[in-house]
Amino acid sequence: MLTTSLSLDRQGLTTLDPHLLSASLERISARENQLTTLPDALWSLPNLKFLSVGSNQIHEIPPQIGQLTTLTHLLLDGNPFTHLPDSMGQLVNVQILDLGHCRLLTLPATLTQLQRLEFFYASDNQLTECPAWIGELAHLRYFNMTDNRLKVVPDTLGNLHQLIELRLYNNQLTRLPDAICQLPHLRELYLQGNILDALPDAIGDLAYLRILDCRNNRLTHIPDGIGDLANLLYLDLRGNRLTHLPPTITRLPKLEKLDLRWNQFTQKSPELRQLEERGCLVYI
Repeated sequence: MLTTSLSLDRQGLTTLDPHLLSASLERISARENQLTTLPDALWSLPNLKFLSVGSNQIHEIPPQIGQLTTLTHLLLDGNPFTHLPDSMGQLVNVQILDLGHCRLLTLPATLTQLQRLEFFYASDNQLTECPAWIGELAHLRYFNMTDNRLKVVPDTLGNLHQLIELRLYNNQLTRLPDAICQLPHLRELYLQGNILDALPDAIGDLAYLRILDCRNNRLTHIPDGIGDLANLLYLDLRGNRLTHLPPTITRLPKLEKLDLRWNQFTQKSPELRQLEERGCLVYI
């Protein structure tokens, strides 16, 4: 029987034996080892769909990776490389790409060719820019660029009409583009740990939003449009500079939890008490 899967996780490996790499392989996982390079034989596997080599010591991804055009899942997370080859753009069948917890300084623009990409993890790197071409990844459903050094995000994020979850926390964002409010299917938005002093006035246009996490920013007010978030379940505004909320806050019919701790509230307003009477947990 042909071998289609190879599992070598946590084996203490320093090299990946090329003799194990048969042409029939569809799945390889060699996570949490001490690999510093990958063998040339890997790049000629004609059926490989899943490659996971996260949490190793790989300092460079060679351009030959672009030959793995059958890949649908590529997990390179937790390695100390700083750049990716342009040939990554040849991986046109990739649906899940994990580049988290590396040392990336930039992302190659050729990644815009990954038109089947649905899940894109780029958290905990050294990225200073969220490139505008991200907005061309039309099938993206989950995008994570947390724990980087971003100061702005592009308007083109508003073109990600299939996006369900957006994570941008622990960066240096001072503002959000209004275009983010054009994401028709967005359900979860995580913005904590930035230096935002305001949210877009059109925030209420996110009709399907369920979770909005804005804790530990510098917000001084919340726009009236917050009351239009008819599906919002959880609103976290801890650690900001708020003294009041707009009366429209009472229009949130599904809100289950509102966290206002570590702001400048001295008592619960009538609006907050009205939310409590309806069953919402309110913390100040």
